[in-house]
Amino acid sequence: MTNIGGYGHTILSVMWVETAVALLFVCLRLWTRIRITRTAGWDDYLMVFSWLMLMPYTVGCTVAVTHGFGRHSTELTVDEIIAATKAEIIGQTFLIIGVATSKASVAIFLLRITIVQWHKIVLFFLMFAIITICIITALFDFIRCDPVEHVWNPTLDAKCWVSTEGFASLSIAAGSISAAADFFLAVLPWFILWDLQMKRKEKRLIAASMSLGFFAMVCGIIRAISLESLSSRSDYSYDTVGLILWSSTELMVTILTATIPCLRPLYNEIRGFSTHSYSDSPNRLRTRSYHLDNIGVDRETDSNRKLNLEPHNNYSRATVVGGKQDDGSDKSILAQGEGTIIRTNVVSVQVEYDQESQWPNKKKNWSAPNEGH
Repeated sequence: MTNIGGYGHTILSVMWVETAVALLFVCLRLWTRIRITRTAGWDDYLMVFSWLMLMPYTVGCTVAVTHGFGRHSTELTVDEIIAATKAEIIGQTFLIIGVATSKASVAIFLLRITIVQWHKIVLFFLMFAIITICIITALFDFIRCDPVEHVWNPTLDAKCWVSTEGFASLSIAAGSISAAADFFLAVLPWFILWDLQMKRKEKRLIAASMSLGFFAMVCGIIRAISLESLSSRSDYSYDTVGLILWSSTELMVTILTATIPCLRPLYNEIRGFSTHSYSDSPNRLRTRSYHLDNIGVDRETDSNRKLNLEPHNNYSRATVVGGKQDDGSDKSILAQGEGTIIRTNVVSVQVEYDQESQWPNKKKNWSAPNEGH
């Protein structure tokens, strides 16, 4: 630890704080999805996996710092430079995979609620693009040279089919695609949520919280610019400090911005509201019931008597069938407000009066809005 200097202490402080904050949010997300809404899915598991990729990246950079990473190369021995570079590159491999799975987690979350085909096509394309480019970039450092040790020890003779500059260009392309994915994943919720039967206020609230991904996009852009430092060989241990910090920040911000929209049920639970009534069965809604005890009254008996549609104050559990009740969207993962999503349905009742009454034989149609809470 005595070799820590330069930006070493900054690297350790920033990365371990970011790792701890990301872990806290991942734990809160799992608690909310498993214990409160009971809607855990692959998006949650991928987010956990993303954090598991952030952790070894932080450990790798910590090991690199103990060997002098963050200091100028002129202050280090050759062995220290090699050890620090090797630890940073190995850790960086985990980080790149984590970036890909975090974006995929957000895409899968949106796939669970979207009902429009072109939304699904865009999301699948984004997942395929980001995962493919990130996997290629993560593995490239270990396959582009023979022997592979040349990557962190340039003094060794090696045969490389892609130069260091070429690898830097590939990394910049991957970073640019990652930033573009953040942009689309932040914009798409506005289109997706507008097609769902929810209160407009809730749509705006959820979409706005999911658009926090713009912060991850900003981090991704800065990281992509910092990737130019990968071609640095004269002072690699110092020139790439900004790159490793912005890389960990991008992954942490992605985890946070993707998790915050999922924590509203936890917030409501803390305030004293409950989401269990909704999560027990996503297709069950609380519906206002109406007294229909006057249907079929005889006009001769009471010509002034009208159909009584006054609602009572009690609420009952009812399963709504027909219409767009299911519509392929797992809306239970968006439980908002006091434990539910507000949906408005129209219930139509057709009444046919008895032929023996003085009223002519005809059908009366009426409809009334029925709000589920």
